Amino acid sequence: MKIIKAYPEVECDRMYCPSTDEVIFAPGYEEINEYAESFIAYWHGEVLYEPVIRDEVLKGAWCKLYENLKESDSFPDMWEIVERFLKEYENNSWVVYECEFCGMACGPVSSTVYFVVKADTVIEIDPGNEEEDEDENEPDDKKVNEQNG
Repeated sequence: MKIIKAYPEVECDRMYCPSTDEVIFAPGYEEINEYAESFIAYWHGEVLYEPVIRDEVLKGAWCKLYENLKESDSFPDMWEIVERFLKEYENNSWVVYECEFCGMACGPVSSTVYFVVKADTVIEIDPGNEEEDEDENEPDDKKVNEQNG
């Protein structure tokens, strides 16, 4: 599958599939919408060995690979394993987004999540945030006239 690197802004971006009209994540979402038809799977960087996979064929392929890894004497880099698995897995109707989410805690923090989704899924500015941004950019006199008029 094709892997697309992305750096979504948690405060303003969403992952959206136009063909199913579903949002997978967006500002204000506390969790990923795993029930969306367009959502296939995800691997979170903190627990790469425990992905959430909805497609049974993909799940079977991953489980077989992972079992073989556990039985080997050496345990290779999980980042490399996941990325290679996703690149080599063939399904033209899916795409992989490698999303790096950045933020601040006691300093800069980031986490990486691999999302497998329908191929027409996009990451875009959430329309709810566009309206807020437009209102903020209006000249003050226009806002005053709307309030008075």
